[in-house]
Amino acid sequence: MGCVFMKAIYDLIKSDADMIYILEVVESLNLNDSWVSAGFIRNKIWDMIHDYTDKTPYNDVDVIFYDADCLDESIEKRYEQQLRDIDSSIPWSVKNQARMHLKNDFNQYIDSKDAVDHYTEAPTAICARIKNGELEVHYNYSVQDLFNGIVSPTQYFNHDSGRYDVYLDRINRKQWHKQWPNLTFDN
Repeated sequence: MGCVFMKAIYDLIKSDADMIYILEVVESLNLNDSWVSAGFIRNKIWDMIHDYTDKTPYNDVDVIFYDADCLDESIEKRYEQQLRDIDSSIPWSVKNQARMHLKNDFNQYIDSKDAVDHYTEAPTAICARIKNGELEVHYNYSVQDLFNGIVSPTQYFNHDSGRYDVYLDRINRKQWHKQWPNLTFDN
């Protein structure tokens, strides 16, 4: 059944010209191991399962890449500016995942997909990219839960992780239930 849901994710993205455009713009920068992650895909799925005809506006478009040789945050700002120069209407946010492990005191991630797997909640731990003209999607959690609107922590933020309070705080801050009232929160 997971394959059916993964196909649905591919189909949702492919049918959205704005999403394809954003993925192509990111690909044009040719960043190492780059993806667009988090709410970019999650919100699209949540809008779909809520039967919204209008897309929820992007708070930001999370562009991630992995470069262990250059951890200086200023390069992220330079890439954001390059993206704004291409399209200033998009709220770009660029982060090098080679340094983001420090935020929650993890060992350094091995690549961008490893970083995404370490996101706080499962529905956010998703990313997509276009590479060599092909759409790729990475998601290591329950695709069925994603399409059922179930919000749960990843194993790195669950009850036994010692970081569960980070998950709860994020859920409280984000207030997703106001935008998508049919979500179910696994607390």
